[in-house]
Amino acid sequence: MLKKIGVAVIVLVAIAAGVAWYLFSNLDSIVKAAIERYGTAAAQAEVRVDKVSIALASGTATVSGLSVGNPKGFSEQHAVELASISVAIDPVSVTGDGPIVIKRIDVERPQVTYELDNNGTSNLTAIEKNATAYAGGGAASASSGNERKLVIDDLVIRGGRVGISQSMLKGRSLDAPLPDIHLTDIGKRSGGATPAQVAGQVLAAISSAATKVGGSALAKSIGSAAGGAASAVTGAGQDVGDKIKGLFGK
Repeated sequence: MLKKIGVAVIVLVAIAAGVAWYLFSNLDSIVKAAIERYGTAAAQAEVRVDKVSIALASGTATVSGLSVGNPKGFSEQHAVELASISVAIDPVSVTGDGPIVIKRIDVERPQVTYELDNNGTSNLTAIEKNATAYAGGGAASASSGNERKLVIDDLVIRGGRVGISQSMLKGRSLDAPLPDIHLTDIGKRSGGATPAQVAGQVLAAISSAATKVGGSALAKSIGSAAGGAASAVTGAGQDVGDKIKGLFGK
């Protein structure tokens, strides 16, 4: 009997070792798939990642070639393109079943496309609404049962540009700098955030900042082209779509 128990224990240990080896040897692809899955669900637009590289021993990771497509109804291929993301992880937090602690995420020089349709609706506003609803809705809650949660101490996005696309520009190139974005303590107060909630919060922050910049730049450009009509664009809290419509009396 003892011999049989010993054999059973050895088999279980071998299985556990095999599972651990699979998880760690495939960790890059697992994280890549998770980013694409939750990002796409949050944005309601395709999220793609070229490569994820994780070094648990040093607690570092990089995500290369992350892009967020546009929602339905917009012509530009991408809404957001991030060439490289650097991540610093607390290695101790990876083991166990508590939240994984990410000390810092640095996003350098993102390229954001602000596209406004003729009804005054922007692609980024659509993504922000989708992401916010997903992070706080039933889909996010339902996904949190068996998944590790995350705590992010610092997330910094800097050096970005916003490209503006609208038919009234008639092919003219227009872009503006994206203000730096700094988010802190994501998930800390709630004992961790689900991947869906993190994706929703980050996409909403980028979309909100880029919408303000893109809307302002587009209003000024169209107003200047219309011979001073930009004076009709007032009130920082006014909806960007209403501002653009107001230029043409719509």
